[in-house]
Amino acid sequence: MVLPRQDRIHRRTVLTAALVCLFAGRSAAAAPCRPTRVLFVCPVGTVKSAIARETLRRRVAAAHLPVLVQSRGLAPANHVSPALAERLRADGIDPGADLLRALTAADVADADIVIAFDEAAQSSLLAKARAWRTPSWNEHYDEAKADLAQRLNGLIEELSEPRAC
Repeated sequence: MVLPRQDRIHRRTVLTAALVCLFAGRSAAAAPCRPTRVLFVCPVGTVKSAIARETLRRRVAAAHLPVLVQSRGLAPANHVSPALAERLRADGIDPGADLLRALTAADVADADIVIAFDEAAQSSLLAKARAWRTPSWNEHYDEAKADLAQRLNGLIEELSEPRAC
């Protein structure tokens, strides 16, 4: 049976509209959330924030979590002692993996989670940051490593929770 021309056009229009709605709905539903952005800040940017950055990057990659991790310093300077550099190398951590950069207001505004180490938490730019007071990596490596691991366990748990986009 052959349908009149206007019925065929109507059927084609309805079918096309249904397919557009179906695929438009799918692509919107399938669109992933933007990665959570975590920013670590310490006074100089080469020790606590950089070590936390590299450690969290490794952990979120292993957990397949969509997280972007960055670090900054309030007054960037290299405070990695030769002994600390050797211990970090042995643990596979390279705090110099990213360029050392000074904190800006844009960095804070772009981050979903901001963590300020020690005195960095006093900066006016970091008024809403989470303050982490931690042992010195240069003087108390093992304690600092254990402290960071415990803090990152909690952060990973938080980052693993489902979130609305």
